[in-house]
Amino acid sequence: MNKKAKYIQLAAEALIPLLGFFLWGWSLYFIILFYFIDMAVDEGMMHAKSNKIVKHIGKKEENKRWMGYGALSAIILFVAVAVIHVALYFIFEGIDFKEEAIAFWEYEELGLKQGYLLVPLVLFVGYQQYKMEFLMLAKYRNMTLSHLWRRHIQALFVVVGFAGFCAGLTQFIVLPDIVYVLGIVFCTVLYKLTMRD
Repeated sequence: MNKKAKYIQLAAEALIPLLGFFLWGWSLYFIILFYFIDMAVDEGMMHAKSNKIVKHIGKKEENKRWMGYGALSAIILFVAVAVIHVALYFIFEGIDFKEEAIAFWEYEELGLKQGYLLVPLVLFVGYQQYKMEFLMLAKYRNMTLSHLWRRHIQALFVVVGFAGFCAGLTQFIVLPDIVYVLGIVFCTVLYKLTMRD
């Protein structure tokens, strides 16, 4: 993917949560749930990429390496989600996560519940990225599983670190929602800009 297309894609990815917050009245937790959907799709695409790499290499023992990386990634993802919820618990005392998640799914815009629109949209975008950036460029031919998963796991550690920082910060001061939203969007865009193929 060329640089101009990458910048357009990053701008579009940043636009959804910002529109959600400023235009559609999404709460901070709504925006985080949007990113959770994105993280789940990324996790699925990692397994699709790994499958393609393993098939190209043609060595069955690579399956063990793939499963090892997948298990480690799932554990770190679980920790990231848990730490984010701890931070949110300190930011919004008495938050009901289940109620908020249902409200997020059932939120209606133009007569459609956004859960039924947003999840397929994020899946479609994730799959298109996989096709355009990975399959069409045949990256599976010269990419190793360790290189692929190292970047992904590194990104998850950044999420855990940022959430931990926010959880710690809330012990001293709770910032306005807009600061957290802009911090999340800015850090996501900055990290993706600095990631190398």
